[in-house]
Amino acid sequence: MHAEEIEQFFRAPAGYLGPVKLPAQSGSNIGSATQQLLMDALPLLLADTALKGRKNLISGANKEDYHLKNITPGRDFHPTEWVDIRNAAAGEGCPRCGNALQVGKAMEIGHIFKLGYKYSQSMGATVLDKDGKEVTPIMGSYGIGVERILAAAIEQSNDQDGFWLPRSIAPFDVVVVPTNVKETSLLQTSEEIAQKLERMGFSVLLDDRDERPGVKFKDADLIGIPLRVNVGKKVTEGRVEVVSRSTRKCEDANIADIEGHFRQFLQP
Repeated sequence: MHAEEIEQFFRAPAGYLGPVKLPAQSGSNIGSATQQLLMDALPLLLADTALKGRKNLISGANKEDYHLKNITPGRDFHPTEWVDIRNAAAGEGCPRCGNALQVGKAMEIGHIFKLGYKYSQSMGATVLDKDGKEVTPIMGSYGIGVERILAAAIEQSNDQDGFWLPRSIAPFDVVVVPTNVKETSLLQTSEEIAQKLERMGFSVLLDDRDERPGVKFKDADLIGIPLRVNVGKKVTEGRVEVVSRSTRKCEDANIADIEGHFRQFLQP
């Protein structure tokens, strides 16, 4: 409420409003019907449930420059009703349109702070306006958290084995995994596939470690690379497996036309 509205409705100055002796409907027992009519003409006094059982509180005294100490709800004032007014809950009606409130999760990945003249004036910072006159600029702070973008992506795209990332922020687009680097044909085929995909514009990681296939697959899942090429026993048939990290969909691809298979992933 604006200061003048507070003065009009509560006969108290802004900044010093308090519940003691405030003209409002009381939650205590009311006697006669006449008293009830008088009470109905008064505004409601709603108290948050967090104040129940609290003692020796401090509130405004409805008088400028004064506050009251040792206020106890139920003794010094009687709320019309105890309600939870601090926490909005799903399904509650909007006071403007009446539609039910929908609650969803959100993550702050950026922010804007209006700093005003706080720092520009204290530092004596000035700029020239369009007429060449020195003026003090209004400052603002604008930021996007790189780490927060990554955290938000992981929070939305994960499973029991790790997470997956969109190509725009993934460390690599594709990981090529030879299941046995000791087999020359598998390693050579993996290197050729990696080179072809790089020429197409993909960022490729060749996992040529001398590790078991399961270890390599697990590591690829953990770091969120969108696509994985398994180079294994199907090489003898001229094929490799292409696995999508997000959907777990596994497709066979012709080694001779590996570019054709991956062209679909270049679509925006």
